[in-house]
Amino acid sequence: MTTAPPLSPPLATRTAIIIAATIAIIATLLAIASLVYTIRRERTREAAVARLMTERNTINPADVAASLRTLKLITVQITTSVRVEKKVESMLLGDANIAVQTPVVVSYGTDLSQLAADGIRIETVGDKKIIRVKVPAPTRQAVEIFAEAQQATVQKNWRRYVWWTGSNELSEAKAQVPLEARALELLPADRKKIEDDTREQVRRLIEALVSSQGQVIVEFE
Repeated sequence: MTTAPPLSPPLATRTAIIIAATIAIIATLLAIASLVYTIRRERTREAAVARLMTERNTINPADVAASLRTLKLITVQITTSVRVEKKVESMLLGDANIAVQTPVVVSYGTDLSQLAADGIRIETVGDKKIIRVKVPAPTRQAVEIFAEAQQATVQKNWRRYVWWTGSNELSEAKAQVPLEARALELLPADRKKIEDDTREQVRRLIEALVSSQGQVIVEFE
């Protein structure tokens, strides 16, 4: 007894299967194409947004320098004192010492109008932005003398005690105070404070001008 060969599906059925498979493939390809298009569109949009934000956040050194120059002078002050001493020597009457201690306020200024064209540089380190600013070093602008708070001392021996007041020598010492104040040399600690305060003021100005977009480092010429 012989077995009959399996019957092939009808032509219509095979055609339907092929059409269904083709439609499935086309649908899959369309889905993939749509996904690729969506990804590309999102990346394009993100790139456009990033470019726009970069343009908005760009720091133009020339513009910042021009703004700084209009501010002209940055001043800081240090409070100290001037001491003038005079010694009177006499073999007959003995020695005497006069001292005048006077508070003074010394003002130092940084002339931002003299900021060099390349005084501001923008550096990028990784994802950080560093703004380097080089300004003129602070120089002395004025000295204010507080004579009303002046303290004077007169030291004399017993031979001068009753009759000698030292008024002439005291007047000479007081007259010398302005000269000593103008020639005053700051202590290293006071000089450091002047420089630190100046850096801090300039740093705050730069941060205000650039909306704190980077780390500001202030240096002196």
